[in-house]
Amino acid sequence: MASIKKRPNGTYQATIYVGRDENGKQLFEYVTKPTLKECKAAAREIEQELVDGALITVKNIRIAEYIKNWLEIHKNNYSPSTYVLYLGYLKNHYKPYFKQMKFKDLEEIHIKEFRGKLLGKMSQTSTRRVLSCLRPILHDALKNKSPMKEIKLPKEDKVDYSDVPTPEKFRAIHDSVRGTRDEPIILLAGWCGLRREEIFALKPNDLDFINNTIQIDEAYVINDQGEYQIKTTKSENGLREVAAPPYLMDLIKIVIRDGFALRKKERKVIEITDKKDNNDKLIFPMRPDSYTSYLAKLVKNKKIPKTRLHFLRHYHATWLYENDVLDHLAAERLGHDIRVLKAVYQHLGVNKKEKLNRKIIDLQQAEGSQR
Repeated sequence: MASIKKRPNGTYQATIYVGRDENGKQLFEYVTKPTLKECKAAAREIEQELVDGALITVKNIRIAEYIKNWLEIHKNNYSPSTYVLYLGYLKNHYKPYFKQMKFKDLEEIHIKEFRGKLLGKMSQTSTRRVLSCLRPILHDALKNKSPMKEIKLPKEDKVDYSDVPTPEKFRAIHDSVRGTRDEPIILLAGWCGLRREEIFALKPNDLDFINNTIQIDEAYVINDQGEYQIKTTKSENGLREVAAPPYLMDLIKIVIRDGFALRKKERKVIEITDKKDNNDKLIFPMRPDSYTSYLAKLVKNKKIPKTRLHFLRHYHATWLYENDVLDHLAAERLGHDIRVLKAVYQHLGVNKKEKLNRKIIDLQQAEGSQR
């Protein structure tokens, strides 16, 4: 029930208790009107909003602190890597912009300014992701009064696949790392379509050297403490067995034998027969993000065609498409849902589509001319 009093200037002020903040401090909403009737009506409206759960009860809470607490509460709703990513948004974007600002001072113009600052230093896609994370947080805090309610998110950038290697470029990349420790890693991505996190989670007991297959059931990923750890793959599609050529399997044998330091003069086939070998140790004991940084420097220093492991995975998807591998088999090999494969990968095979379209037209033309 609101408490109403007449002020010295003749107006009426209502005080409405709306709850407590995260520290247990009582929170009140105040409203001042010229007449007692208007004041009572305004107080009843606020009390109804409180009942409906639509009342802002966080006006005196600092925005950055609320975001931190919100992420902690909802951390189990996200994968560890996503949670760590959102903590990065808090550290690198939300805290530097909002600083000590409280919800009572937040207006739509601040969100627009924040969006503009983000667009000034990152892509539209990255800006969209930072704002998409922020939107539900502000909605939970402010309900339908969130200043983000009418804010339009930037459109996603069109994905640039110009760096996905052609067969000629891939051969050049392969030749540049031939005989080095990088060769099996490059081939696992380009010939087998493995994800970066899957490559660096491989152990000797994941490989069947008799049947030349690789069992994919784990990934080297970030946990919610921001540390890398081995975990099962993120989806059932990721659990799979991938066939690999003997040439690549032989390279991996050498890495297992000699450690992660492959030298050209030591390239020879060996047999692994000792079951006591370190089957539970990583074949490539290196963090995935560290190898990404390393590969970027390697590309620059050796003047290798620009690439990333993920682009090599794209290359493999394209290679499968160009060589008429059925969609469901390609999806299984890549550890993808078939819908994702069609939506993301197959548009890379532009030349293949053009050839198929011409073939369809020619066949239909020939059929029509025979009637």
